[in-house]
Amino acid sequence: METFDVDIAWISLLDRANDIWSVETRDKRFYQESCNLRGLQHTDGYIALIEIHSNQLARVLDTEMLQLPQDVVRTHFAWRQPDQLDAQGALWYYAETIENTVLKEFITNILSDAKIMHPFYIARASQDYHHNEKGGLFKHSVQVALTAIHLACNHELEEDEVECAFVCGLLHDIGKIMMFYNTDKNQQKGVNGQHEAFSFMVLAEHLERLKAQDKTLFEAVSATLSANVNGKKHCEYVIETIVRAADLVSAEAYQSRAAFKGKPASLLRASFHSGKHYKRLKQM
Repeated sequence: METFDVDIAWISLLDRANDIWSVETRDKRFYQESCNLRGLQHTDGYIALIEIHSNQLARVLDTEMLQLPQDVVRTHFAWRQPDQLDAQGALWYYAETIENTVLKEFITNILSDAKIMHPFYIARASQDYHHNEKGGLFKHSVQVALTAIHLACNHELEEDEVECAFVCGLLHDIGKIMMFYNTDKNQQKGVNGQHEAFSFMVLAEHLERLKAQDKTLFEAVSATLSANVNGKKHCEYVIETIVRAADLVSAEAYQSRAAFKGKPASLLRASFHSGKHYKRLKQM
């Protein structure tokens, strides 16, 4: 049986007369002559989900992904951690579905900002709790974004609210890239405090542009990103509640898996290293 891998690639047409294409993934680059790569026919290339077969031939599976400049795509490929392929693909896929032009420009500009995205790909989501491995913040953030968009859809929110829930879910912990446990080994350059407040420092330039373009959208995004600042209890926007819930699900699911990792299959109750106890329904 033929084997193949699934990956994300930057595909560009090199020679139109001979139908020669360049296929560039995170780890390899090759060339082929094939109509299977025509996809969107962008003159400067495009991002696609592909199958790479054992004979080094690629077939496009999906081109419905956010189209970013080639240099940005290459840096994202370089920053992506080994276990972030699915998260990266999901992020680009759902970002492409955003129809609100202001919100799409907002998230596209952030994804193109190396000062934000490089640390975002490699940062931990916490020092000792959930997703505390290298690259954990990115995976956790995409999980929250995906859960948020599904919750918003299931509860029949308006389209702008659904899209805003996705974007805010992705960015809800972005301030953590400034935290002391994500800056350097000696923990001298980072800060310690409420990461929600730091999110506004990280996103200052982009939020300022958003405010100038759409104040209503700016207010919703700002409210959701500051949901836990100063003990805020009442959420005026439903998307605040949705992002909070999605955040909790991602964190609890991670800690539950970690609690049972390496434990006997017969064990039905285990503790996470924080002292929190978890149960499961049946023996594995």
